[in-house]
Amino acid sequence: MSVDADTLATDRGHAWFLSAEELAATRAKIAKLQQRAERKGFTGLIDVAAVPATRSSTSAGGLPVTVHGFDVTITGEPPRYQGWRFVAAVDAVEGGTILRYPPGSTAEVPNDQIRPGECDHCHTTRVRRSTVLVSHDVTGRLLQVGRSCLKDFLGHNTLPVFLTQDGIANTLGGSLAGTPSAWDVHSVLTYAAAAVEAFGWTPASAFEHGRVPTRDQVRLALVGGRGADQLRDQLAPHLADATARVPRLRDDLLTGLTGSSGYEANLVVVLRGAAVDARHLGLAVSAIPAHQRLQADRQRETARQDAAQTVDYAGRVGEKVTLSGVVRTAMRVEGYTYRSPDQVMLVVDCGTAVAKMTTSAAWAYQVKVGDPLTVTGTVKAHTEWNGIKQTVLTRPKQLDTIPEGAQPSLADAAPPAPWETVPSVRLDGAQAAQRSTTTRTPSRGVAVSH
Repeated sequence: MSVDADTLATDRGHAWFLSAEELAATRAKIAKLQQRAERKGFTGLIDVAAVPATRSSTSAGGLPVTVHGFDVTITGEPPRYQGWRFVAAVDAVEGGTILRYPPGSTAEVPNDQIRPGECDHCHTTRVRRSTVLVSHDVTGRLLQVGRSCLKDFLGHNTLPVFLTQDGIANTLGGSLAGTPSAWDVHSVLTYAAAAVEAFGWTPASAFEHGRVPTRDQVRLALVGGRGADQLRDQLAPHLADATARVPRLRDDLLTGLTGSSGYEANLVVVLRGAAVDARHLGLAVSAIPAHQRLQADRQRETARQDAAQTVDYAGRVGEKVTLSGVVRTAMRVEGYTYRSPDQVMLVVDCGTAVAKMTTSAAWAYQVKVGDPLTVTGTVKAHTEWNGIKQTVLTRPKQLDTIPEGAQPSLADAAPPAPWETVPSVRLDGAQAAQRSTTTRTPSRGVAVSH
């Protein structure tokens, strides 16, 4: 195996919201970690980036409260020793392997390339809970080395002090409280599904905002402790439904998640196993929103396929047509020339047809998504987007949608008002144009065609 330092990066950074005192303490701890690494002969870097930020909330009495602090992220360069770069720590679990990367790592190693329990140094395969991936800086050669073999392999008898991102978080006090344990996958997913049903999904990052992450709710329900009885009472009405849904949910994710590395690959490994380690509890609990996203993607794909079968082209190219429907897209696009104003692109769902048009007509700037719209225009082209046929219109005009009989007769209308001068406004909403046009002000209550 080989790995390239320029492999596609993924956002492994986690942001903490810290006060000034907490930031100072964090930097002090990071400095000590860096000093320990240097004393042991490791190169590399842990970098703490802090940006002033605020968090707003409402107190129990309804008073808005804004807290000032810093958004803090930990990045850096992976540790190195004598030309070998530490790529990841490998945890062997029942379903496969889980890779945990150091701060600053941009490597993505496919999980299925890892051979659980194997060591490329001693060439022995046995039960190993953890190994280390290292890559040579010059050749890019990727080796999997057992922790007990690192001393012989590197000539050094210790691991880097900042091997993984979560290891640093634990050092800074971000680990889960209590003694690590392991729970069966079904129980974890059942409690997670019940918690999401009862309280909604709360990510781990919400902890800084005073909210209890779903991960911690599940842990409390599994382990017990202060508040566990009340939490279990709240989850009880949802457990029967969650128990019935979890097997299907698990199967859907195992067949629907196809990523060979990163989050999806790690989640599949956890779901394939029989037990969930405490270190991977948050990953297992995230299966619930992952399944919701998977279902939403499938529903969108089904709707797209249904639309592709029912939607057809309207008219022939060059023919003038009139279409009515609901606006699905309304966005501004740049004009054709430097001086021309922005135009408006509209996509209208007409049921059995989809109309697309780009225009600088004044009426188009007032149209919003969800508005009903009737337009007439000339068919410019027949195209497709995501497999759905679209009829492209040129020179579209909005038709009056006032029902017949709703317009008052001219005989009942008030006398016409005098002529007045109205400045012509630029279509892009900027300052008024230099020239003006003259028009007669219509009588009140009389519809005017444009």
